[in-house]
Parts: sequence; structure tokens; C-alpha cells
Amino acid sequence: MLTQSDYKPIDPDWDKETILECCKTNDPDKPCNDCCYDSWQAELNKVNPSYNAIVEKTALLQSKFDLITGRRDRYKTWIDELDKAETLAREICYQLKLIALQSDKIWFNTCKAEEAIEILFCMLRDIFMQIDELKEIFDSLDNCISRNNDQGLNKGQGILKYLEEYRTKLIATVKTRDEIIKNIVLAIKLAALLRNSISTKDCDSEPAYDPCAEDQEPCATLNGTVYYGMKALICEWYKEFACDTPCSETGPEQQTAYGGSSAEDCELKPVFDFPICNNNFKNEVQTWLDNDNTALIDLLDELNKAKTKQQSLLACKISLDQAIKAVDPATRCK
Repeated sequence: MLTQSDYKPIDPDWDKETILECCKTNDPDKPCNDCCYDSWQAELNKVNPSYNAIVEKTALLQSKFDLITGRRDRYKTWIDELDKAETLAREICYQLKLIALQSDKIWFNTCKAEEAIEILFCMLRDIFMQIDELKEIFDSLDNCISRNNDQGLNKGQGILKYLEEYRTKLIATVKTRDEIIKNIVLAIKLAALLRNSISTKDCDSEPAYDPCAEDQEPCATLNGTVYYGMKALICEWYKEFACDTPCSETGPEQQTAYGGSSAEDCELKPVFDFPICNNNFKNEVQTWLDNDNTALIDLLDELNKAKTKQQSLLACKISLDQAIKAVDPATRCK
């Protein structure tokens, strides 16, 4: 049968370099001797050192692989914890921003409330000034009537009755003045305290605050002016967390990764500058993690090759052991 393949005889010396050649014939004078026994024994003597060496190399590679894997996992845990810290820091920033923006609105409302109370105070002051004038007019009229000896004007009757009722209501109104003014002044004081506790910024400061403006900055500074109050405290934390700083796409800027005044200080105290995503220490850990991942890929390939060679030499060793036992003169010719 014809085929497209061109078959050629196998070279009889194809395995001469790897496996020792057995004897073609045995010595007839020594029927219990097998020359393959000596050849295989010599081959086994060559395989054993190679097998022991590859076993030791495989064990060392496995130990190195386990060591780097454990270290890589610790780096990965650090990165995960830093990512969690970054997420929590951003959530804190959101809450700080919300508080800062709401505190501006509350500050603005207290300014308007204080202004409204002052207007109310002015209105009440004008009312009571008019009441004082009415009181003077009433006293003058009452004095005029009391000095007039008109027999037609009797106390408790007629116009005098209505004048007496008017006097009673007028006096009652005048008596409420002190208490009302006292409460108005207290309201102005409390509104001012509430406003100053939020921020010492003046209500008429420039630029004017617009509560309806979009995309408001929670902690905008006005020409470097320093204010105090709850808003200032919130903004200090807001700036400390670097809430307005986005994560850099080109990598973190150079920062101090460890405690101390210089890189030569051996103090294992990482300084986490915010935002953490731009922190140099996190970048260093990420670099260590990437290097270990790359090293594990290369090491795993080398380890697999060593294991393959180990299994191959083990199979050869077992085969030689079994063959040697089969032709061992000590047992074959008993």
C-alpha cells in the first residue's frame, strides 16, 4: 500500500548518548551473568545523582514559590486595606461636604432671621413710641376733663366710661412693652450666637452668599480671610482629608513614605497623606505586589519544568530498579 510518507529505517545508535548499550550476547561459560545488569547498574548510578539534584532543586523552588506567594498575599491584603481606607475617607469627605454646605445655609438663615428680628424690633419700637404719644395725648385729655367742672360729665357714665376703658387697655399695652423688648433683644442675641457659632463671617461680606447657586464649594476661602466656628472646624477636617484632590492617573506625587525627617531614618511608621490613592507608600506596596506577581509567573514556569524533569527521572529510576532486580545474578541463578 502506497502512502505519502517516506519511511526510513531507525538509526541503531539513536539512543547511544542517553542509554548505555546492553551486551548483544552473554558469556556461555557464565550462564548466570547478564551483561545488561552491569550496563543498567551504571545507568542507575548516573540517574541517581541527577534525580537527587532535581529533587533538591524542586524543593528549593517550591519553598521560594511558597515564600513569595505568602509575601504577595500580605501585600495584596495591605492594598485591599488601603483601598478600604480610601473608600471610607471619601465617604467621610462626602459627609463633611454635606455638613459644610448645610452649615452655610443655616448660617445664611440665621443672618436673615437676625435681620428679620431687628426689623421686628424696629417695628415694635415704632409702635410703642406711638403708644407713648397716645399716652401723653390721653393724659392731657384726661387732665383737661378732670379740670372741667361740667355737671354733664359724670364718672363711669357716657364718654368718661369709654375713656376709662381706653385707659385700662392703654396701660395694659404699655406694661407688655418691657417684656416684649426683653424677648426681642434675647432673640437677637441668640441668633447672633448661633450665627457666630457656625461661622464668624459677617452677613454682608463679599462676595454675597447665594443659597441657590449650583456647584457650591464647601470650604472656599475669601482672600485668605480666617473665620472661626463649627464651619471652620469642619473645613479643617475637609482639607486634612484632601477631599478636593482627585486620584492621580499618572501615579502619586513624591511623598514621605516613612516617619522621620529623611529617607535614611529607619522608622517603620508609614505616614498616610490623603488622599490615600495618591500616597507614595501605597504606590510602593503596589510596586512590590506587581513585582511578586511577575516573579511568581516566571518561578512557576521554572518549577513546573523542574517537576516534569523530576517525574521523568523518577520513572527512569524506577524502571532501572525493576530491570536490575529482574536480571540480578544473585537472585536469578539461585
